[in-house]
Amino acid sequence: MAQNNAQVTYSPYTRKFYQGNWDRDGTDFSKDYGMLAIAKLNPEKELGDGRIEPINHEIFRQAERAYRSGNIDATSLSNITVIDLLSEVIRREWRDFNAIQAVRRVPVPKLQLNVPITDKYSASKKVPELQEADQKSNKFTQAQLRLWKNVVSIYESDESRLKATIEPMAFEIDQAAGSLAKAANEQIVTAIEGFTTQAASGTWAEMNSEANFSANNPLRDVVDAVQTIVDNNFRPDTMTVHPRVISDYLSNTYVHAATRPDDSQISGVFDLPKFPGIKSVVDVGFTNTVATVFDSRTVLLGEGPTVAEQFRDPHRGADGWVIRQWLQPLKTTNDAGRKITGASS
Repeated sequence: MAQNNAQVTYSPYTRKFYQGNWDRDGTDFSKDYGMLAIAKLNPEKELGDGRIEPINHEIFRQAERAYRSGNIDATSLSNITVIDLLSEVIRREWRDFNAIQAVRRVPVPKLQLNVPITDKYSASKKVPELQEADQKSNKFTQAQLRLWKNVVSIYESDESRLKATIEPMAFEIDQAAGSLAKAANEQIVTAIEGFTTQAASGTWAEMNSEANFSANNPLRDVVDAVQTIVDNNFRPDTMTVHPRVISDYLSNTYVHAATRPDDSQISGVFDLPKFPGIKSVVDVGFTNTVATVFDSRTVLLGEGPTVAEQFRDPHRGADGWVIRQWLQPLKTTNDAGRKITGASS
């Protein structure tokens, strides 16, 4: 069915686009080994010159000559088209989701990786003169990352593109980016919210009707979670919440003496009020009744390549694109976090 196939691989490890699929024998995109790099992505730059930086200039020159001559079937031109599509997906993918900002991102070039994780121990205190301190040693375990893939397939008929007054592919790319991000966001949330539960003292929005003051103190609940984690020798630095939960927290009179007009947070990342050193990550994907406090260094996001493949179906008169993204979120230890349940209702 497929003709004029073009495959391009994007590596988050090198931020480069490579010709073909990454999984051939002898390839290692973490070292540019066995693969042909076409271009580099500079995500810090806005749309326009410099965002996609050519590496293999000959492919770009071939694509330009093919475009001018009307040879739309040229492999070089197809590769550049797929790079443009991939760069747009990458640019838009995490635009509306924030859970990725609560984890430690780990490049995984070969779809599987064992990450050494050490246990935590405390120092020997007030050791007397000439007395030997307790012997300490790290015990290593292996966090096993075995990536899976999330896939989006796009299929556009010639009629849909010729009849449209707007370019339908722009909407398809936006949908593809959003779908991949939503799938990954849900998987990250599942990993984060897998910590042991700890019940809140009561919902953070409940009010004492007689005093017009909050009935429950969220600061105490967060302190209890932090204390448990610190006692386990980890350092909590993140709290993940649904917008409803953070709104209840920010509106609570133990946090602020009076409710402020700007206390409703839809989404975002910001320092948690009253808790210096703890980052609040707000996303609609989190459960709307809990808050999870944890050491973000212990929740990994293994990231593999993103591969886009373009094909032509001449029998049906359509163009197709398949985008495959490999990843795996993984909570490496249960001691580094606590999920506070019943924070909202």
